[in-house]
Amino acid sequence: MSPEEFFMYLTIGLIVLVPIGARLYRRATLRRTQQMLRDQFEQQKGPGQQP
Repeated sequence: MSPEEFFMYLTIGLIVLVPIGARLYRRATLRRTQQMLRDQFEQQKGPGQQP
């Protein structure tokens, strides 16, 4: 494999993999953030209060 082919495949791979990785990471952190916010709001409501 020549250096030109190597960098061509590397570039194509990065163009495809980076957006997919970013979406997966964003989805994972979004779920974790939403869960933390839900837990905080439930603690702030306190026992005996209606939503």
